[in-house]
Amino acid sequence: MTVQPRVERLEALVDQHNRYRDNCLNMIASENVPSPFVERMLSTELDRRYGYYRGIDLFDRHYWGNRYIAQIEDYAHQVARELFGVAHVDLRPLSGNLAGIGAMFALARAGDTVLEVGNGHQYAGKMHRAPLSVELNSIEVPWDGPNYNVALDATLELIEQHRPAIVSVGSGVFLFPTPVRELKEAMRRTNPDSILIYDAAHVLGLIAGGRFQDPMAEGADVMISSTHKTFAGPQGGIIMTNDRRYAELIGEAMSPLLVANHHLSRLPALAATFLEWMHCGPAHADAIVTNAKIFAHALHERGVPMLADHLDFTETHMVIPLVDQFGDMRELSDRMEECHIIGGIFPPPPEVGTQGLRLGVQELTRLGMTTADAPAVADCVADVLGDRDLAGAKKRATALAAGFDKLCFALEPQNTA
Repeated sequence: MTVQPRVERLEALVDQHNRYRDNCLNMIASENVPSPFVERMLSTELDRRYGYYRGIDLFDRHYWGNRYIAQIEDYAHQVARELFGVAHVDLRPLSGNLAGIGAMFALARAGDTVLEVGNGHQYAGKMHRAPLSVELNSIEVPWDGPNYNVALDATLELIEQHRPAIVSVGSGVFLFPTPVRELKEAMRRTNPDSILIYDAAHVLGLIAGGRFQDPMAEGADVMISSTHKTFAGPQGGIIMTNDRRYAELIGEAMSPLLVANHHLSRLPALAATFLEWMHCGPAHADAIVTNAKIFAHALHERGVPMLADHLDFTETHMVIPLVDQFGDMRELSDRMEECHIIGGIFPPPPEVGTQGLRLGVQELTRLGMTTADAPAVADCVADVLGDRDLAGAKKRATALAAGFDKLCFALEPQNTA
């Protein structure tokens, strides 16, 4: 076989993916669309280069040719610190997961007790279970299923009992603010040296837009996150702290242990994303949360049970339909995708059910969905769950997706078509 058919096959696959996703309502809660400005700042030239440094001195480079790379990274740090009101940031993590592993590895010591949320990443647990085991005692934070949050009283009792070195909070299903202030106050009483890590991966954009809690102001010592999801930047990770000691420890853990080449192409794009949130953040975050609430109400009105309906469903981008009455969550997600609605599964707390979905409105909001559109999206989802007029639901979902063609809340808004 000559090379040309293989080239054409590769090009066709990418084109098929793009056309397929353009015709779907994407409600994956961990995905989003960067703006044209951010995508233009993804530098293919930088993608060829190395910018390795140790510690936290951005200008102490181990490669020559870095004079402008260091300035670009320094500028990204400047605007990140300004946006989030923190003293130190680290942009070397290549993902939110690596940000969490890096912070945990840097700040925990062998034998430490770590309290961490069970439906989050459980970084201490991962490190303990890895083939190269790190001796950490991971204890799951008690969870209030119906209210979908930390069970505060039970967690405070565990803090009193175990005096943990680290408490790590943040969830893969993040509906409501975490009681950071109360947790930190208990930690100060029992172990003044303990560290509170807040995983903001799903809600970083809402924090940047001032539409959620401010974890660092409420007592978090370290905030870790991915840089996409509600934040809508290039994929990667970030670590933030106001404590120079923690920043230095994290810097040594990140490089050279976890990351040597930290993929420089995303640094200008990250800086561009920080600038966008400075300019558009409050309106962007407000639109995401408002759309999520209206969408959840519309599903509920159409007979779809919802997690935390007594708490107005959500304070983030995410909503959780409880779908036991409709069938198996995996089969329902497959049916939704056949009808051009892409979501995800979520095993809910046993107190409320066994079958759930995790749906997010952040990408649709970025592409132009408003509160006026939310009921129509809910109609499509409810019809698919109820196995009603699937052909019609697919046609309507495809038409809605085609209509969401103007990228919003960007420094350079423009049509996506």
